[in-house]
Amino acid sequence: MVRTKTGYHEVIERHSAIIHIDTIPCIEVSVHFALLWVALAFYGLGIILTLPSIIQRRPSLSRAALGALGFGLISHGAALAVQATVTYSLPVVDVRSALSVFSFLATLAFFFVYLRYRITSLGIFMLPLAFVLTLISAVHAETLPQSPDFRSGWLVVHITSILLGYVGVFITFVAATMYLIQERELKSKRPRAFYYRLPSLEVCDELYFRSLIFGLPFLTLGIVTGFIGASREWKGPWELDPKIFAALITWLIYLILFSTRLSGSWRGRRSAYLAVFGFAAMMVTFLGISFLSGQHGYFPNFGNKP
Repeated sequence: MVRTKTGYHEVIERHSAIIHIDTIPCIEVSVHFALLWVALAFYGLGIILTLPSIIQRRPSLSRAALGALGFGLISHGAALAVQATVTYSLPVVDVRSALSVFSFLATLAFFFVYLRYRITSLGIFMLPLAFVLTLISAVHAETLPQSPDFRSGWLVVHITSILLGYVGVFITFVAATMYLIQERELKSKRPRAFYYRLPSLEVCDELYFRSLIFGLPFLTLGIVTGFIGASREWKGPWELDPKIFAALITWLIYLILFSTRLSGSWRGRRSAYLAVFGFAAMMVTFLGISFLSGQHGYFPNFGNKP
């Protein structure tokens, strides 16, 4: 004799199914933000552990500092992987995730630059910003927004290229800042202690140019794919969007830097100042213009395109 399910058992089964469907994403979201906070803790520890090497003018960072930063980077990468699994898309769908991915890439770039140049003081210039942006992306976060728009191929290429370009010009800014500080110390007759903790002007200049060569092509690719996607998807006069206008201005600044560097007309302090100004323009484009952009605006509801 086969027993039929009573109404009570049917309600229980339906309720269990609903709980199962709702709680799995919540668990994954909790894992994502837990990993993000773990990454923050290791980033903070790594920054603190870099200070003795800088203060004591050691030729390299300690294993403890590199290990803490490495664990932070792994945890951060795992958090982004969880987010990509939950949203089934590139883990860049709003301001929080955009800042998180940028800080992850910036920390990864720190390791590449450090392994190439062994600049002990590099972490003081790069890591605090990565820490602050990761903190912003983790504070008061409760959900992971998702949108099918972020699964399209052109948008993946656009966002990835733009963020890689931003990381490249961030390194250009860091190299320019170190160059300006070092040049000022060299011109003074009594250089202060920080002078001996910075790389030479030649190393700063080399890092400046190489990072510019890395960042500018990605910015160009990101802008071109953005134009193609906007012309296909957006309605109305998309060319007048404030963020597109700001992105073009930022791109022109770095194109001028690149062309004047190749021609040899601008070198040294003048190009370094322009690189600092270019980074300020990039941050305004990345964050500030979003208050005004109709298509790219994502601060008010934390859910639109970055």
